[in-house]
Amino acid sequence: MDMSSPYKGRGFVLVMVLWLIALLTIIALGLSYNTRQSVRGVGALVGATQARYLAHGGVQLALMNLLGERPEHRLLGDGEQLAVQLPNGSVNIAVFDESGKVGINTASPELLSRLFEAFDMEERLADALADAVVDYRDPDDLVSLNGAEDDQYLAAGLPWEAKDSDFTRIEELQRVYGMPAWLYENILPYVTIHNIDRGINPEVAPLPVLISASDDSVYNLEAYIKGRRENRILGLPLPAPPAVDRKFTARARGTVFTIIATGWTSTGYHASITTTVRVKRGGSNAAVETLDWIPYKLDAATGSPQASGEL
Repeated sequence: MDMSSPYKGRGFVLVMVLWLIALLTIIALGLSYNTRQSVRGVGALVGATQARYLAHGGVQLALMNLLGERPEHRLLGDGEQLAVQLPNGSVNIAVFDESGKVGINTASPELLSRLFEAFDMEERLADALADAVVDYRDPDDLVSLNGAEDDQYLAAGLPWEAKDSDFTRIEELQRVYGMPAWLYENILPYVTIHNIDRGINPEVAPLPVLISASDDSVYNLEAYIKGRRENRILGLPLPAPPAVDRKFTARARGTVFTIIATGWTSTGYHASITTTVRVKRGGSNAAVETLDWIPYKLDAATGSPQASGEL
Protein backbone atom coordinates (compact mmCIF):
# COMPACT_ATOMS: atom_id res chain seq x y z
CA MET A 1 0.00 0.00 0.00
CA ASP A 2 1.28 3.45 -0.90
CA MET A 3 1.24 5.41 2.37
CA SER A 4 2.54 8.62 0.74
CA SER A 5 -0.56 9.49 -1.31
CA PRO A 6 -2.54 11.07 1.58
CA TYR A 7 0.39 13.30 2.34
CA LYS A 8 0.66 14.29 -1.29
CA GLY A 9 -3.01 15.26 -1.29
CA ARG A 10 -2.60 17.23 1.89
CA GLY A 11 0.39 19.04 0.38
CA PHE A 12 -1.64 19.95 -2.68
CA VAL A 13 -4.45 21.26 -0.51
CA LEU A 14 -1.98 23.29 1.53
CA VAL A 15 -0.54 24.88 -1.60
CA MET A 16 -4.06 25.73 -2.84
CA VAL A 17 -4.94 27.26 0.52
CA LEU A 18 -1.79 29.37 0.47
CA TRP A 19 -2.54 30.54 -3.06
CA LEU A 20 -6.11 31.37 -2.04
CA ILE A 21 -4.87 33.35 0.97
CA ALA A 22 -2.43 35.25 -1.27
CA LEU A 23 -5.19 35.98 -3.79
CA LEU A 24 -7.56 37.20 -1.09
CA THR A 25 -4.77 39.36 0.35
CA ILE A 26 -4.17 40.98 -3.06
CA ILE A 27 -7.90 41.60 -3.49
CA ALA A 28 -8.14 43.07 0.01
CA LEU A 29 -5.18 45.36 -0.64
CA GLY A 30 -6.74 46.48 -3.91
CA LEU A 31 -10.05 47.21 -2.26
CA SER A 32 -8.28 49.08 0.53
CA TYR A 33 -6.35 51.19 -2.01
CA ASN A 34 -9.51 51.94 -4.00
CA THR A 35 -11.31 52.88 -0.80
CA ARG A 36 -8.51 55.27 0.19
CA GLN A 37 -8.51 56.78 -3.28
CA SER A 38 -12.29 57.19 -3.16
CA VAL A 39 -12.09 58.85 0.25
CA ARG A 40 -9.39 61.20 -1.04
CA GLY A 41 -11.44 61.95 -4.13
CA VAL A 42 -14.50 62.77 -2.06
CA GLY A 43 -12.37 64.90 0.26
CA ALA A 44 -10.96 66.84 -2.68
CA LEU A 45 -14.44 67.35 -4.13
CA VAL A 46 -15.78 68.58 -0.79
CA GLY A 47 -12.76 70.86 -0.30
CA ALA A 48 -13.04 72.32 -3.80
CA THR A 49 -16.77 72.92 -3.37
CA GLN A 50 -16.26 74.62 0.00
CA ALA A 51 -13.56 76.83 -1.52
CA ARG A 52 -15.84 77.87 -4.37
CA TYR A 53 -18.65 78.76 -1.98
CA LEU A 54 -16.23 80.79 0.13
CA ALA A 55 -15.23 82.67 -3.03
CA HIS A 56 -18.90 83.25 -3.87
CA GLY A 57 -19.38 84.59 -0.35
CA GLY A 58 -16.50 87.01 -0.89
CA VAL A 59 -18.12 88.34 -4.06
CA GLN A 60 -21.42 88.89 -2.24
CA LEU A 61 -19.67 90.73 0.60
CA ALA A 62 -17.96 93.03 -1.91
CA LEU A 63 -21.24 93.73 -3.71
CA MET A 64 -23.03 94.59 -0.47
CA ASN A 65 -20.25 97.05 0.31
CA LEU A 66 -20.26 98.65 -3.15
CA LEU A 67 -24.03 99.16 -3.00
CA GLY A 68 -23.72 101.14 0.23
CA GLU A 69 -25.07 104.68 0.17
CA ARG A 70 -22.17 106.28 2.05
CA PRO A 71 -19.05 106.60 -0.14
CA GLU A 72 -16.69 106.74 2.83
CA HIS A 73 -17.84 103.28 3.89
CA ARG A 74 -17.26 101.67 0.49
CA LEU A 75 -14.11 99.91 -0.59
CA LEU A 76 -11.73 102.26 -2.35
CA GLY A 77 -11.51 100.02 -5.41
CA ASP A 78 -7.80 100.38 -6.10
CA GLY A 79 -7.03 96.67 -5.92
CA GLU A 80 -6.07 96.50 -2.25
CA GLN A 81 -6.15 92.94 -0.91
CA LEU A 82 -8.55 92.34 2.00
CA ALA A 83 -8.70 89.14 4.06
CA VAL A 84 -12.03 88.18 5.65
CA GLN A 85 -12.57 85.25 8.02
CA LEU A 86 -15.68 83.18 7.29
CA PRO A 87 -17.04 79.94 8.78
CA ASN A 88 -14.78 77.01 7.79
CA GLY A 89 -12.25 79.21 6.03
CA SER A 90 -11.39 82.65 4.75
CA VAL A 91 -11.62 84.72 1.58
CA ASN A 92 -9.24 87.23 0.03
CA ILE A 93 -11.02 90.03 -1.85
CA ALA A 94 -9.65 92.62 -4.27
CA VAL A 95 -11.89 95.25 -5.90
CA PHE A 96 -10.86 97.35 -8.90
CA ASP A 97 -12.72 100.47 -9.99
CA GLU A 98 -12.46 100.22 -13.78
CA SER A 99 -12.10 104.02 -14.07
CA GLY A 100 -8.60 103.59 -12.65
CA LYS A 101 -7.52 101.41 -15.56
CA VAL A 102 -6.46 102.36 -19.08
CA GLY A 103 -9.38 102.07 -21.50
CA ILE A 104 -8.15 100.27 -24.61
CA ASN A 105 -11.04 101.63 -26.69
CA THR A 106 -10.50 105.26 -25.72
CA ALA A 107 -6.95 105.87 -24.47
CA SER A 108 -4.66 107.99 -26.61
CA PRO A 109 -1.62 106.45 -28.30
CA GLU A 110 0.57 108.42 -25.89
CA LEU A 111 -1.04 106.94 -22.77
CA LEU A 112 -0.94 103.44 -24.24
CA SER A 113 2.73 103.86 -25.12
CA ARG A 114 3.56 105.07 -21.63
CA LEU A 115 1.77 102.05 -20.15
CA PHE A 116 3.86 99.71 -22.30
CA GLU A 117 7.02 101.55 -21.30
CA ALA A 118 6.07 101.17 -17.63
CA PHE A 119 6.72 97.46 -18.17
CA ASP A 120 10.16 98.09 -19.67
CA MET A 121 9.24 98.00 -23.33
CA GLU A 122 11.60 100.04 -25.48
CA GLU A 123 10.12 103.46 -26.35
CA ARG A 124 10.33 102.90 -30.12
CA LEU A 125 8.53 99.57 -29.87
CA ALA A 126 5.99 100.96 -27.39
CA ASP A 127 5.09 103.80 -29.77
CA ALA A 128 4.63 101.36 -32.66
CA LEU A 129 2.50 99.01 -30.58
CA ALA A 130 0.31 101.88 -29.32
CA ASP A 131 -0.31 102.95 -32.93
CA ALA A 132 -1.16 99.34 -33.81
CA VAL A 133 -3.74 99.22 -31.00
CA VAL A 134 -5.37 102.39 -32.31
CA ASP A 135 -5.34 101.08 -35.90
CA TYR A 136 -6.91 97.82 -34.75
CA ARG A 137 -9.86 99.60 -33.12
CA ASP A 138 -10.46 102.62 -35.38
CA PRO A 139 -13.03 102.27 -38.19
CA ASP A 140 -10.80 103.43 -41.05
CA ASP A 141 -8.06 101.64 -42.98
CA LEU A 142 -5.52 104.45 -42.70
CA VAL A 143 -2.22 103.34 -41.19
CA SER A 144 -0.89 105.40 -38.29
CA LEU A 145 2.74 106.53 -38.34
CA ASN A 146 4.03 103.30 -36.80
CA GLY A 147 0.81 101.31 -36.81
CA ALA A 148 -0.64 98.36 -38.72
CA GLU A 149 -3.72 97.82 -40.86
CA ASP A 150 -4.86 94.85 -42.94
CA ASP A 151 -1.83 94.76 -45.27
CA GLN A 152 0.58 94.46 -42.35
CA TYR A 153 -1.43 91.60 -40.82
CA LEU A 154 -1.49 89.83 -44.20
CA ALA A 155 2.25 90.31 -44.74
CA ALA A 156 2.94 88.88 -41.28
CA GLY A 157 0.98 85.74 -42.17
CA LEU A 158 -1.70 86.36 -39.56
CA PRO A 159 -5.10 84.75 -40.28
CA TRP A 160 -7.01 87.89 -39.25
CA GLU A 161 -7.07 91.59 -40.05
CA ALA A 162 -7.49 94.77 -38.03
CA LYS A 163 -10.92 94.67 -36.42
CA ASP A 164 -11.78 98.31 -37.27
CA SER A 165 -14.18 98.51 -34.33
CA ASP A 166 -14.04 98.60 -30.54
CA PHE A 167 -12.53 95.82 -28.51
CA THR A 168 -15.30 93.76 -26.93
CA ARG A 169 -12.99 91.61 -24.80
CA ILE A 170 -9.58 92.30 -23.30
CA GLU A 171 -8.32 89.04 -24.81
CA GLU A 172 -8.52 90.64 -28.26
CA LEU A 173 -5.36 92.57 -27.43
CA GLN A 174 -3.50 89.35 -28.24
CA ARG A 175 -4.55 89.83 -31.87
CA VAL A 176 -2.98 93.27 -32.20
CA TYR A 177 -0.04 93.32 -34.59
CA GLY A 178 3.22 93.17 -32.63
CA MET A 179 1.69 92.42 -29.19
CA PRO A 180 4.20 90.19 -27.35
CA ALA A 181 2.77 87.57 -25.01
CA TRP A 182 4.91 88.71 -22.06
CA LEU A 183 3.61 92.27 -22.30
CA TYR A 184 0.00 91.17 -22.65
CA GLU A 185 0.25 89.11 -19.47
CA ASN A 186 1.77 92.06 -17.60
CA ILE A 187 -0.72 94.74 -18.66
CA LEU A 188 -3.80 92.50 -18.36
CA PRO A 189 -4.78 93.65 -14.82
CA TYR A 190 -4.43 97.34 -15.76
CA VAL A 191 -6.46 97.68 -18.97
CA THR A 192 -10.20 97.62 -19.50
CA ILE A 193 -12.99 97.96 -22.02
CA HIS A 194 -15.23 99.55 -19.38
CA ASN A 195 -13.47 102.92 -19.00
CA ILE A 196 -15.03 105.09 -21.69
CA ASP A 197 -12.88 108.11 -20.82
CA ARG A 198 -9.60 108.92 -22.54
CA GLY A 199 -7.94 109.32 -19.15
CA ILE A 200 -7.79 107.52 -15.81
CA ASN A 201 -9.01 108.38 -12.33
CA PRO A 202 -5.81 108.76 -10.26
CA GLU A 203 -7.72 108.34 -6.97
CA VAL A 204 -8.20 104.63 -7.70
CA ALA A 205 -5.49 103.92 -10.28
CA PRO A 206 -3.03 101.12 -9.39
CA LEU A 207 0.69 101.82 -9.39
CA PRO A 208 1.56 100.85 -13.01
CA VAL A 209 -1.24 103.08 -14.30
CA LEU A 210 -0.09 105.99 -12.13
CA ILE A 211 3.44 105.51 -13.44
CA SER A 212 2.03 105.71 -16.97
CA ALA A 213 0.04 108.89 -16.35
CA SER A 214 2.39 110.78 -14.02
CA ASP A 215 5.98 111.97 -14.19
CA ASP A 216 6.25 111.80 -10.39
CA SER A 217 8.73 109.38 -8.81
CA VAL A 218 7.76 105.80 -8.06
CA TYR A 219 8.54 106.48 -4.40
CA ASN A 220 6.03 109.35 -4.25
CA LEU A 221 3.40 107.33 -6.13
CA GLU A 222 3.76 104.41 -3.72
CA ALA A 223 3.49 106.81 -0.78
CA TYR A 224 0.31 108.26 -2.28
CA ILE A 225 -1.27 104.81 -2.64
CA LYS A 226 -0.37 103.97 0.95
CA GLY A 227 -1.79 107.30 2.15
CA ARG A 228 -5.12 106.98 0.36
CA ARG A 229 -5.63 103.49 1.78
CA GLU A 230 -4.79 104.58 5.30
CA ASN A 231 -7.09 107.61 5.04
CA ARG A 232 -9.97 105.46 3.83
CA ILE A 233 -9.56 103.13 6.83
CA LEU A 234 -9.49 106.11 9.20
CA GLY A 235 -12.49 107.75 7.53
CA LEU A 236 -10.44 110.76 6.41
CA PRO A 237 -10.57 112.54 3.04
CA LEU A 238 -8.25 111.09 0.43
CA PRO A 239 -4.92 112.90 0.01
CA ALA A 240 -4.36 115.06 -3.04
CA PRO A 241 -3.51 112.85 -6.02
CA PRO A 242 -0.08 113.07 -7.65
CA ALA A 243 0.59 115.42 -10.52
CA VAL A 244 -1.03 113.91 -13.61
CA ASP A 245 -1.22 115.61 -16.99
CA ARG A 246 -4.80 116.81 -17.54
CA LYS A 247 -5.01 114.95 -20.84
CA PHE A 248 -4.56 111.70 -18.91
CA THR A 249 -7.00 112.56 -16.12
CA ALA A 250 -10.62 111.57 -15.60
CA ARG A 251 -12.03 112.64 -12.25
CA ALA A 252 -15.32 110.77 -12.41
CA ARG A 253 -15.49 107.66 -10.22
CA GLY A 254 -16.73 104.66 -12.10
CA THR A 255 -19.78 102.47 -11.67
CA VAL A 256 -18.09 99.37 -13.07
CA PHE A 257 -15.98 97.22 -10.77
CA THR A 258 -14.01 94.01 -11.09
CA ILE A 259 -14.06 91.75 -8.03
CA ILE A 260 -11.54 88.97 -7.50
CA ALA A 261 -12.37 86.64 -4.61
CA THR A 262 -10.29 83.64 -3.55
CA GLY A 263 -11.75 81.27 -0.98
CA TRP A 264 -9.47 79.20 1.26
CA THR A 265 -10.74 76.25 3.31
CA SER A 266 -9.27 75.29 6.67
CA THR A 267 -7.83 72.18 4.96
CA GLY A 268 -5.91 74.18 2.36
CA TYR A 269 -8.12 74.02 -0.73
CA HIS A 270 -8.66 77.27 -2.62
CA ALA A 271 -10.61 78.50 -5.64
CA SER A 272 -11.10 81.91 -7.21
CA ILE A 273 -13.84 83.80 -9.00
CA THR A 274 -13.44 86.98 -11.04
CA THR A 275 -16.49 89.02 -11.96
CA THR A 276 -17.05 92.46 -13.46
CA VAL A 277 -20.25 94.27 -12.50
CA ARG A 278 -22.01 97.56 -13.10
CA VAL A 279 -23.44 98.94 -9.87
CA LYS A 280 -26.55 101.11 -9.66
CA ARG A 281 -27.13 102.60 -6.23
CA GLY A 282 -30.35 104.11 -4.96
CA GLY A 283 -31.91 102.33 -2.02
CA SER A 284 -34.80 100.16 -3.16
CA ASN A 285 -33.79 100.74 -6.79
CA ALA A 286 -30.25 99.44 -6.28
CA ALA A 287 -29.18 96.89 -8.87
CA VAL A 288 -26.16 94.94 -10.03
CA GLU A 289 -25.57 94.03 -13.68
CA THR A 290 -23.04 91.27 -14.30
CA LEU A 291 -20.86 92.14 -17.28
CA ASP A 292 -18.36 89.31 -17.03
CA TRP A 293 -17.98 86.19 -14.91
CA ILE A 294 -14.84 84.06 -14.95
CA PRO A 295 -14.93 80.96 -12.75
CA TYR A 296 -11.68 79.17 -12.00
CA LYS A 297 -11.10 75.45 -12.07
CA LEU A 298 -9.36 73.84 -9.12
CA ASP A 299 -6.22 71.96 -10.15
CA ALA A 300 -6.74 68.39 -8.93
CA ALA A 301 -3.00 67.83 -8.50
CA THR A 302 -1.89 71.03 -6.83
CA GLY A 303 -5.07 72.62 -5.52
CA SER A 304 -4.23 75.82 -7.40
CA PRO A 305 -6.87 77.69 -9.44
CA GLN A 306 -6.57 77.83 -13.21
CA ALA A 307 -8.53 80.27 -15.34
CA SER A 308 -11.04 78.71 -17.66
CA GLY A 309 -12.00 80.15 -20.99
CA GLU A 310 -10.25 80.89 -24.25
CA LEU A 311 -9.91 83.72 -26.69
